[in-house]
Amino acid sequence: MDSTKRSTFTQSSRLLFALYCLGTAHIVEAGLYALGFSFGEIMGIGGFAQENVDSFMEVFYFSVVNYSSLGLGDIYPTGHLRFLAGIEALNGFLLISCSASTIFLVATRGKE
Repeated sequence: MDSTKRSTFTQSSRLLFALYCLGTAHIVEAGLYALGFSFGEIMGIGGFAQENVDSFMEVFYFSVVNYSSLGLGDIYPTGHLRFLAGIEALNGFLLISCSASTIFLVATRGKE
C-alpha cells in the first residue's frame, strides 16, 4: 500500500473543511472592506447617505451585502467611497466564483 495515497480526511470532511475555510475567508474579506469604508469615512473622502449608519455593524452589513453583489440599496455610499464599493463588488464576485470552483474541485477529487 502506498502511504502517499492514504488520507486521514474523508471526502465529506475535506468538503466541510473547505466550506468553513472559504466562508471564514469571505467574512474576513468583507470585514476588511468594512474597515476601509470606516477609515474612508473618518478621513472625510465619503460617507453614507443614510443618517442611521452610526455603528461598525451597519458598515459591516453594507460591506457583506455589497461583497456578495446582492446590493439591497438600503445603505449606499457617497463620495469616493462609491469607487471602493464598486471594487468590493467586483472583487467579491470574482472571489466567490473562485470559491465555487474550489468547492467543485474538492467535491470531485478522487471520483475518477
